[in-house]
Amino acid sequence: MSLAESIGPRQWREASVKTVKVAQALAEQGDVTCHTGRMYDPLPTGREVLALQSNERAHQYTRETREVVTRLHKVLQEVSDEIRNMTRCKQVLEKSLAHRRKDLHLNRQTTVGRQQRPKREQDYDGADSLIESEFLQLKELIIQLEVQLHAVKEQLHHIHTTRLRLMANIQERSQALPHICIHGWDRGPQVDTVSRARRHKRAASAPPTSHGSLTGGVRGSRPTSSQSFSRTTPVPRTPAASRERSVTLAGLGVGSTKPLTGEIVDCYEAAVMDMRTARQVREQAYGVMDNVEVLQQAAHRSVSDGLIQKVAETVTLKQHLQLSEAETRQSMNRARRWLEQQEKTQGYTMGPVSSADLTSREKLDRPIIRAYQSHPGHGLPEARELVRNSRILDDSMRQTTRSLGLLRLAKDKLEVDRRDKQRAANVDSDMVRLRRRRANHRWVQTNPTPKPSTITTSH
Repeated sequence: MSLAESIGPRQWREASVKTVKVAQALAEQGDVTCHTGRMYDPLPTGREVLALQSNERAHQYTRETREVVTRLHKVLQEVSDEIRNMTRCKQVLEKSLAHRRKDLHLNRQTTVGRQQRPKREQDYDGADSLIESEFLQLKELIIQLEVQLHAVKEQLHHIHTTRLRLMANIQERSQALPHICIHGWDRGPQVDTVSRARRHKRAASAPPTSHGSLTGGVRGSRPTSSQSFSRTTPVPRTPAASRERSVTLAGLGVGSTKPLTGEIVDCYEAAVMDMRTARQVREQAYGVMDNVEVLQQAAHRSVSDGLIQKVAETVTLKQHLQLSEAETRQSMNRARRWLEQQEKTQGYTMGPVSSADLTSREKLDRPIIRAYQSHPGHGLPEARELVRNSRILDDSMRQTTRSLGLLRLAKDKLEVDRRDKQRAANVDSDMVRLRRRRANHRWVQTNPTPKPSTITTSH
């Protein structure tokens, strides 16, 4: 047996070799596992890294949420300003409507007051036509103002509902800002005048922003790409899934788990639409009020001018009546004097009442006449002429008496007509003064249906 040959058994040697190979394979596998672990296993600082990543993600969400809340606060402030403007417009509308109702009450007072004129002066005239036209026009103007007031109130209700939605969204989004003071944004009346003036000054010096998009960053800073909220395409009011696909924001997306949700987008669009509609309604309301004011002033002026013209015409007729009454009185005096002369002439013609008072020269059978009539055919017409003259004088006296009576009737009618004209002129003058005194609407409407006895004395 040679020494090169193995003395040990073959199985014994192979078992040892196999053990060595297995150990070598396990050593190589261990090296690979260590190398892989060095590449992929967590580092000892993994806990801190994960905390930093979580904090960064939370900070990013907080910054984006704060930006959304800031923009919502700006929109809320603009909505509040618009509500204040609409409230002021509503107050002006109510005041204008109250003035028109006072004008309508004054028109009725004018109508009832003119009923105090005498009956002969109550014929339908041009002044009555103007008063009736003013009444119809005031009714139409009141209807227009009521329609505008209803529209303003309805728009106020809509924009107030939108404001409540904005406040609810701001409160909900502000829950993600526990370490940021958010109470200073809604201080309202608690903000002092100096701070408000400084804020308005900074806002006036800053460039204007559009209401059509959520563009811009925090107040006082320039918007960056991460702070820009401008939408690339308009978003229709569609379900959430379609909205998330169509809305694209620079740096932000719209989703239920993101700072900008679909509810916020809808609320913002509703606020912008309500503010735009409120401005249109307010401008329309102010335009209607201006037109109503012009028409009311024109109607009021036309009625007052008509009453003044009627007073002037009445005074002119009254003056003519006074002249005619004076002339009639002069005619009556002349007729009365002439009647007295006729009565004296009648007395002279008829002679004394008693025959004992006749003188010799007045008797029909005086000596010269008796001597003249002693011859036949020498009759004299003296007695017949005296009788005829007396009859003529009686007829003339009756005619003069009748004329005097007619003149007296004419004078009475002229006097009554003059007094009626004077009363009518006084009533119309009272109406003119009443309308001039109440044209500024600085009076309290006490009774809706005025009494005729209190028209000219009420202030």
